Order: sequence, then C-alpha cells, then structure tokens
Amino acid sequence: MEAQTDAELVRRCLAGDQSACAQLVSRHARIAGTVIWRAVRSRELVEDLCQETFLRAFRALGSFDGRARLSTWICSIAHRVALDELRRQGRTIRFAAEEPGEQAEDEDVDLLGQIVAREEVDLVHAAVNALPERYRLPLLYAALQELGYEDIANMLEIPVGTVKTLVFRGKALLRERLAALGVARAVEGNA
Repeated sequence: MEAQTDAELVRRCLAGDQSACAQLVSRHARIAGTVIWRAVRSRELVEDLCQETFLRAFRALGSFDGRARLSTWICSIAHRVALDELRRQGRTIRFAAEEPGEQAEDEDVDLLGQIVAREEVDLVHAAVNALPERYRLPLLYAALQELGYEDIANMLEIPVGTVKTLVFRGKALLRERLAALGVARAVEGNA
C-alpha cells in the first residue's frame, strides 16, 4: 500500500478517522520528541510533553493551513509545549548534545584523549548554554536538529532572514567565546 501524504492523513483525521491520527503520531512523534528533549533534557517529561503536543495539534488541526510542512507545524507546537513547561518550572532551554541513551565511545581511543575530548565537549556545552536564548535556540535547531531556516522561522514565528541573522551571530559569538577558552577548532567544522 502506498504511503499517504500528510495532507491526506490530515483530511482523514478531520473526518474522525482514528487510524489516520495514529499514523500522524507515529510519523511525527520522533521529531516532536527530539525537539522536546533538546529543550527539557528529561526523559520523564518527553513522553508527557509529546502527548500534550499531539493533543494540541489535533485540537488545532482544522486551523492547519498547509503553508508550512506538517512536521514543521508539529515541531513548532512541540517547541511551545516545551517552553511552557520550562517556564512553569522556572528554567530555560539548555544545550543537550545527545539523544537520551546516545553516547559515542570508541575503545581504541586512549583514556587521556577521551578525557581531553570530554573536557572540550563540556566547554562547548557551557559556551552554548551561555549564549543569549535568542541566538541559542535558532543555532541549536539549525546545527543539532538539522532543520532548515524556513522550518526554524515557522517554529519560532519569525522571518527567515531573522533566523539566518541569529544563527550567523550565534555562531560568531560562540566562536569568539570558544576562542577565548582555547577551543576555537570545535566550531570550525560547524561554521
């Protein structure tokens, strides 16, 4: 059977087809969960906030106009759900490099090299977390989520040009801060 487009699934969901709703959730839950994880960094919260994301999405599905991709629209809802939770807790978005349970370990690398690399990673995390939120969020979404500028603009509800500017300035500020820490090479590959 040929995979249905998001538009077809949305139409079926709006007609009350529960299987179409389940297909939409299964198709977009991973990206929504990743957006939420990057924000809250809590496995316990991801599932609950993902459910809240899809509840909000299904409630507002009739207002989805198709200007953005459905995945982008759902990610923007996930982003707002995560921000709402962080505000409720009095926290801000922090940098999380890996998915839960995702760790890269190479047994052939010497222990000293692993320690030095871990220290550099910790410095990069601290530098990213120290960036002002207006630069940190677009930079994280562009670099770690590998989202396009248009998708980020839709998620954050700002113009594409503003996203490009914020990512550029965020990278420059990060490069500057890491250079002061002696870790400038860490951003060169991502610039």
